[in-house]
Formats: sequence, C-alpha cells, structure tokens
Amino acid sequence: MFDDTLHFLANHLEFPDWKRLGEHLPYEWIEQAILSTDAASIRHRRLPAEQVVWLMV
Repeated sequence: MFDDTLHFLANHLEFPDWKRLGEHLPYEWIEQAILSTDAASIRHRRLPAEQVVWLMV
C-alpha cells in the first residue's frame, strides 16, 4: 500500500518550480539566517554560507 502511494507520487505529481520560490523569498531572510548563527567564514569554502542556506530552503 505504501509502495503504491510512493509510485503514484513519483509519477503523477509535477516538479515544483524552485525559481518561483527564489523570486518570492526575501534575500534579507537568508542574510538574517546566516547572521543569527554568529558564524564567521574565515576560510574559503566551496559552498558559501548563503548558498548553503538556499540549498536547505
């Protein structure tokens, strides 16, 4: 039964339009999420903190 539900969801639902989320999510929220962690980026990373927050969203 659970397998049937997963099969239905995988084959019948449309993929979300992630571009729309980026258009409607204020960039200030991303900056605020980074500042609230009090984390300082001392070293250069492959994924900057801003991109990590967007990835999690």
